[in-house]
Amino acid sequence: MSIADEERRAFRNALGAFATGVTIATTVDGAGNPVGVTASSFNSVSLDPPLVLWSLAKNSLSRDAFCISGHFAVHVLAASQEDLSNRFARSGQDKFAGVGWRAGQIGSPVLDEHAALFECRTRYQYEGGDHIIMVGEVLRHEVCDVAPLLFHGGRYVERRARPVADTARDVVGENGDFSDNFLFYLISRAHFQTSRATRAHLAEHGVAMGEYLTLSILAMESPLTGADIVARLAHTGHAPDSRMLEDLVARQFVAHDGAAYALADAGRALVVETLAYGKAFEADLTEDFTPGELAETKRVLRRIIELSGSDVPIVWRDMVG
Repeated sequence: MSIADEERRAFRNALGAFATGVTIATTVDGAGNPVGVTASSFNSVSLDPPLVLWSLAKNSLSRDAFCISGHFAVHVLAASQEDLSNRFARSGQDKFAGVGWRAGQIGSPVLDEHAALFECRTRYQYEGGDHIIMVGEVLRHEVCDVAPLLFHGGRYVERRARPVADTARDVVGENGDFSDNFLFYLISRAHFQTSRATRAHLAEHGVAMGEYLTLSILAMESPLTGADIVARLAHTGHAPDSRMLEDLVARQFVAHDGAAYALADAGRALVVETLAYGKAFEADLTEDFTPGELAETKRVLRRIIELSGSDVPIVWRDMVG
């Protein structure tokens, strides 16, 4: 590596210390085909008139389209759009294949999903070393209440590895207690606290969690043999034994024809009532969150589920999907 290459890399690394959002800029080529690139150089210029800028590499295959079209749209990406950012950062492929978009107000492709959008008429183009600085007048803009995608140190912020020493401090404090920064502790505590009201509701009816899960399985799929029920609940730690099943039959929550179990009317009524109770508690709790916060929380939880295993039976995924 030459000294010049080393200096360029060092300069790029220094710039990477500044955390930025990630955008996709779009326009159309001379044939009206959609064109788009990923850019982290987006910035505001002026409020009156409303002007923004971003920079495009001179060697970009999209250079002519952006320089000639006279308009562009800049999409600030949401945290859930990392894959889309990677797609538009590559060249030599149909970047819009399978991506929802429409023609915008002045002709630039507008992606269906984004954290913010700026539709612009090109006002100025400046030479900026190995880039062209595109300045646009914002004709229309919109914002969505979602968390943005961030880039820092050459990586997406969510993917940055943490030092082992920091992780160890999170797990064990001075007194051996879990820290509030330990993700698994927070997930477990949140589950325990949010399910406490449901557990108390079931206790009023004399129903244990294992019994309720058995009723829930039969509410989704019935009839089932005892072995089927045990297989579907094995991962929960609440799989029923024969005594529990017999007790549910005796209390008329479950019917048994000698071969399989089915949910009885009393059992179905309890499941519906408990779900409604849980939904009401959820509604009260989520009033303190914005729609964007809730959407992002669900996205993160789905991602955790995806990355941590696929051994949960399909029936449960169907129930919560």
